[in-house]
Amino acid sequence: MQTIHGVALGPGDPELLTLKGLRLLKEADVIFYPGSLHQGKKKSFVYPLLAYHNLENKELVGFYLEMSDNRTSAKEVYSNTVKQIEKVYAQGKKVCVVCEGDISLYASFSYILNELQTLNLPVNLIPGINSFTLGAAKHQVPLSLLNDKIAIIPRVNTMEEINTYFKNFDTLVLMKIRSGWQHFEKALIQQNLTCYYCERLGTDQEFITTDLQEVSKREIPYFSLLIIKKNRKDD
Repeated sequence: MQTIHGVALGPGDPELLTLKGLRLLKEADVIFYPGSLHQGKKKSFVYPLLAYHNLENKELVGFYLEMSDNRTSAKEVYSNTVKQIEKVYAQGKKVCVVCEGDISLYASFSYILNELQTLNLPVNLIPGINSFTLGAAKHQVPLSLLNDKIAIIPRVNTMEEINTYFKNFDTLVLMKIRSGWQHFEKALIQQNLTCYYCERLGTDQEFITTDLQEVSKREIPYFSLLIIKKNRKDD
């Protein structure tokens, strides 16, 4: 029987897909891809990446998740998707399941992986470039040097949290900042720390800046992050 492949597509630039990942996608019969469901409208960040590589001739199956902290609906979607995967796998088809970013970092695939492993189905994971690695590259700044310590933190809500993490880390990567940004933006600006903001990396809507005053004027999208260094701008 075939192996089910989880393939990371990278942060948004279709050319930042690994050669191995692309080969497996081209060999696949069925590709499952994630999307979002908001107010009845379906949208997929990864579908254009598949289209870029001329994979629309494959059997493409979307699974759409409601944009909500309530995980009940998401669990049902994942379970139904796994049932579909199990069915086409039993038919002898080559199956890939894709996700944006990396395959193991805040990835929708991780929930599917857990259920596939419970079913004892053979799975192979192909890692990808994550968003903050691309962000550091776009800003042309090292994430770490020598013995620097890095923390990856989702949904920070206060400046106190940030200061607490800086007691043990030199660089903070704040993910999913949209929900908490308004609660700590003013305090962060006042501290004059070295910050690198990124949104919609790898897409034609990409925006990066080191000016937090500029960020304050923008509507923060879901696909955004902030890299903060412990040192201040005037150090």
